[in-house]
Amino acid sequence: MAEASTEHPARRRGPIGKTIELVLRIIGLLLFSAFMSVVIEWVGMAFFYDEPGYAHAESMMQTEIGYLSESLTGGDGMNEGAISSASETVSTVANFLFIDSGIVDNLQAVKTVSPDDGEIKAAVKRLVAGYYDYLMAAVYVLIMFLVRMAILFLSMPAFILFGIVGISDGLMQRDLRRWCGGNESGYVYHWAKRFSLPVLALAWILYLSIPNSIHPNFIITPFAVLFGLCLMVMTSKFKKYL
Repeated sequence: MAEASTEHPARRRGPIGKTIELVLRIIGLLLFSAFMSVVIEWVGMAFFYDEPGYAHAESMMQTEIGYLSESLTGGDGMNEGAISSASETVSTVANFLFIDSGIVDNLQAVKTVSPDDGEIKAAVKRLVAGYYDYLMAAVYVLIMFLVRMAILFLSMPAFILFGIVGISDGLMQRDLRRWCGGNESGYVYHWAKRFSLPVLALAWILYLSIPNSIHPNFIITPFAVLFGLCLMVMTSKFKKYL
């Protein structure tokens, strides 16, 4: 007689498990975006950019810092504290990772071969010297990545605002549909719900990985509107009776 196999249902993750999973996904998203930023910059240096060496990456970093400084000098008093804190945090993290750690100084020192170096050490230095521009470009791109990440954190209230507007408008449309006898669509509701979070993720990936300087308003505003639209459609198509 064959033994009956007992299947145990998968345990549902609790709030702590879901929080850990969300944090790991965010970290993975940021690491993937940083990696793609460096790879795209290296490909551009090798085949597309006219600027010599790491000049393109350095120029992009300075432009992005200018956008953050522009927000600091042109913003209102309510946001000045948050922008100033974000700017100081970016400066502290960048200095810790690349200046205080000695990465930049070591790259500059290692690329020069001295007569006292052995064969292996001299070969390593020649290798570093050959890829010095690419390594420095990676440093500048990662600093720019930190600046853009700070700008995205500062832009989250815009996503929240458009989300609130979308939910409010969607609930109003839902009430009108309920009282006027309109039809509901679970298909549209589930698709809008499925797209809401990917819109946020796509905004972060696109802005963090884009290979040229671009004003954050050209990325943040359209995606914030699209996020609010997804929430509006989702709430408007929510079932009429609970």
